[in-house]
Amino acid sequence: MATEHKTYELVVQPRESTERGGKKLRRKDLVPGVVYGHRVDSESVQVAHRDLERVYLRAGSTGLVDLKIGEDAAPRKVFIHKVQRDPVTHTLRHVDFMVINMREEMTVAVAIVLTGEAPAVERGEGLLLQALDHVQVRALPGDLPPLFDVDVSKLEAVDDAIHVSDLAVPEKVTLLTPGEELVAKITELPAEEVVEEPEAPEAGEEAAEGEGAESSDDTENNSDEG
Repeated sequence: MATEHKTYELVVQPRESTERGGKKLRRKDLVPGVVYGHRVDSESVQVAHRDLERVYLRAGSTGLVDLKIGEDAAPRKVFIHKVQRDPVTHTLRHVDFMVINMREEMTVAVAIVLTGEAPAVERGEGLLLQALDHVQVRALPGDLPPLFDVDVSKLEAVDDAIHVSDLAVPEKVTLLTPGEELVAKITELPAEEVVEEPEAPEAGEEAAEGEGAESSDDTENNSDEG
């Protein structure tokens, strides 16, 4: 099912746009960013790292955010359109806020989150494969679901599957991803490889081989003597 939409709040501050300013801000635990979009001039901002992380973890890229540039400013409806993270520490380094037109439909990718436990997996009969982690949808910003919860508890046996057509899509949302695409499936457990150890020769065979080697040596010695 599609998760219920919720609007989050975030306050940012204006900043001077400089090339080296970002490093100074990050040392103060602030994240540089930019606000742009519907009927607004691009504006550079800064936001507390903790506040941005808290909201982004909940809103993602399709959750509506009431953004204020200053405590006393009027809120603007935005999406956290893009974030950059440090490749080593994974901390936020930059953020793009996109001001949206609430009356204009948008096409976005909505995440798929698997929930529950598949009985076939619990019984050790198969493995759960997630083949798709997002779908494309189109809707007004206020109708876009932040994510799709997909319950896998009905996957009872190997080859049981969930397809895009099985998703519970809200009435005002148009699903653009083909319905036949696979979302999740129970696959067979990998076959165990059996390593066969070489058989040890029996005692009689070892003796015979030894005698044959000795006979060969005697023949060579006799030949040399002759």
